[in-house]
Amino acid sequence: MNDCKHWQGDMVNGCWVCAKCYKKRPHQPYRLLKPTKLRGEDGQPYIQDVLKAPVAKAQGYTLGEFIEAMALRLIARTRGGFQKPDAMDYAIDILRSIGERFGSGDMDWTRDGAWELVDEDMQHWDTDNAATN
Repeated sequence: MNDCKHWQGDMVNGCWVCAKCYKKRPHQPYRLLKPTKLRGEDGQPYIQDVLKAPVAKAQGYTLGEFIEAMALRLIARTRGGFQKPDAMDYAIDILRSIGERFGSGDMDWTRDGAWELVDEDMQHWDTDNAATN
């Protein structure tokens, strides 16, 4: 779960999701910045600054918003066949299978693009009358 070293992503379902490989991490990546001085004039140690990984954005959407749009489309298309956390995990699986990093110029990263990815994936499902897999 922690073998991803990519920097950008977003929080989804309580985990950090990488915007490049879509692997999950337990928390948002960060880097500790080395202080320029170890102690101030008063002898107190400087507090070390923390630089958190940036939230990935593309075409006005964060990665989390894009995944949520995909999840809501899955829930709607399956007529409630998914609970939201499961739908969000499945949306991440769809993105992982496509292999395009979030924000690449080759795809539509809007809500319409999210819906299109779900609709395309669902074309390969064997469905019953309830539109569930």
